[in-house]
Amino acid sequence: MSDDLDRMSVTVPPSLLAELDELVEVGEYDSRSEATRDALRAFVTEVKGQTGLTGTLNGTVVVLYEHDHTGVTDEVTELQHEFTETIIAVHHVHLSDHLCLESLAVDGPGERIEELVSRIRPLKGVHQVKLTVVEADR
Repeated sequence: MSDDLDRMSVTVPPSLLAELDELVEVGEYDSRSEATRDALRAFVTEVKGQTGLTGTLNGTVVVLYEHDHTGVTDEVTELQHEFTETIIAVHHVHLSDHLCLESLAVDGPGERIEELVSRIRPLKGVHQVKLTVVEADR
């Protein structure tokens, strides 16, 4: 291993590790490390694409979270009330007895949308937050 690489340790659920190992076994990646580096690069690129937003934007924020896990449902609802000038529609779906998917249609200043995403992402119980911005001629 090259001296210019840092090491880290990551704990993942067994089911996720099994999926990662399956990708390695079928030849998609040579090793867990290679697959993990690729996933981290994609994650960093995605998060960077959700920062520095400017101008008036339209899009959707999709949130996957655990229903009532440490009050996350209430926190997401509170944010929706705090961002009423930006969130123009909400679609809530129960995927299972413990997982919810919310789609928040947004319209407004990029900075405000970025703030919303950055406030949702760290909530305990949130699994994923995805922002998709569309170009809408007005």
